[in-house]
Order: sequence, then structure tokens, then C-alpha cells
Amino acid sequence: MAYFGEYSYTLDSANRLILPSRFREQLGGEIVMYKSSDGCLFVYDNLNFEKVIAPLKAISRTEVGREKLRRFYSDVSPVSVDRNGRLVVPAECIAHASLKDEVIILGLENRIEIWNKTIYLARMGNKNDLLADDYPDIEF
Repeated sequence: MAYFGEYSYTLDSANRLILPSRFREQLGGEIVMYKSSDGCLFVYDNLNFEKVIAPLKAISRTEVGREKLRRFYSDVSPVSVDRNGRLVVPAECIAHASLKDEVIILGLENRIEIWNKTIYLARMGNKNDLLADDYPDIEF
């Protein structure tokens, strides 16, 4: 099942974030967090992460190939979801995504994105104005 929807949550003082219940059911207890070049965090369940990294297995084991793998995997963090549906966001991930109190959690097909709310809203602008132009084949 695809992840979808936009949710506003708060990162607490212990760097914990509650996930929407619909996402918790899909994710399971062990997840993978990736520092995206978009300036947010990508969160994957194990199955979807395995699909994401499958092409990496074909990368040459030359020095250049190993460097590419180091760069990719250095941005990956394993994270656990506790029984209360919270995850502790690693400090380096918080810094990467400029996370503060208010965050946006966005379901996006095979992953979840975690955004600084201010940055996300600035990037999205008035998304309702864009829908008809961006998706001409979909009736809204």
C-alpha cells in the first residue's frame, strides 16, 4: 500500500516524533531514514528500502564505485519505532533537515518525508493553484 497524506506534528525536546497511526501500521518497528538532497528526510520500511538499494548492488566495486556507495550509505540511519508510535530522530538528521518544533510528515508513494514545516510550506506555495496545471489527466 502506498503512503499518502500530509500531517503536521511536533518534534519534542527529546527529538522524538510521533508518526501518524496509518503510517505506523505500514512501517513496522524497524525503519530506515535517509538524508535526502531535497533537504528533508526520507523514511522507508525495510521492504521499500530494499527495493531502493537494489540497483546499488550492480555498482562496480572499483574505487569510484566504493566511493559512491560510501556517500549513499553514510546518509542512511536505522531507526526504531517504539510501542507508542514514536521514533527518535538522530541529531545529524535533525541538523540536515533543519528540523525544529513543527514538522510536516508527508506520505509519498513508497516513502514518508519529514520536513521542517516552514521550509516545506515555502517550497509548496499555494499547492491548490497548481493541481489542475500539474495534473491535466486527473479530474479533481
